[in-house]
Amino acid sequence: MKNSMRNRNYRPTKRGMLLALSLSAGVWGAAVTPAIAQEAIALETLNNERVQFAEDTVVEFEFVESRGSYQSTFGVINLQTGEKTPLLEEVKPSDVPQPLVAPSSFTTDVGNATPDDFLGTPGNTVPTPLAEFEFKANTPYAFYLESFLNGRSEDTFYSASGRNPNQALRVQFGGGFDSLAAGGALLVWDDTGSLLVDAAEQDRDFDDFVVRAGGYLACP
Repeated sequence: MKNSMRNRNYRPTKRGMLLALSLSAGVWGAAVTPAIAQEAIALETLNNERVQFAEDTVVEFEFVESRGSYQSTFGVINLQTGEKTPLLEEVKPSDVPQPLVAPSSFTTDVGNATPDDFLGTPGNTVPTPLAEFEFKANTPYAFYLESFLNGRSEDTFYSASGRNPNQALRVQFGGGFDSLAAGGALLVWDDTGSLLVDAAEQDRDFDDFVVRAGGYLACP
């Protein structure tokens, strides 16, 4: 692999688990001082404050599953302009209709093979489970989740916790920035369920909408 990076593309493997990294010469050459390189690395962030890259970077996202009674849309928001780009959309709340009175297990069901807890799967609840987005260099972004229940909208939640009511944590990252090129980072969302239950009964199980970003690094 060359030690130069300009336009990087996180693309999927045949299994749909992401990520190819396109390399081009001339950016991290001998003329680049360690201080400049260190500054660029510091700009690359994937956390509950922002998502940011040092170079224009295309990341591909894969819908993994959902476990909630809401019908949700996942996307990216430019924190400078406020522009939203929807990427993955549910066309129904779950693969198999379930009564809204179905109780929550109050534990995460990610990876559970049973259809309980309003299971939504790729190709069914989300017919198009792969999407990609180009992050512009040195630009702060965040992820967002919009959820609906029978056409009623709940609050839009953000991966940047400071944008949420009471600065609440609404997504957990399973992996940091480096994991984009090494297995992928899971984005595991929790909505409030506020359209269904009181605050004291909300489950905080972080399995309502699960997305994988990145995953496999391919070098030319």
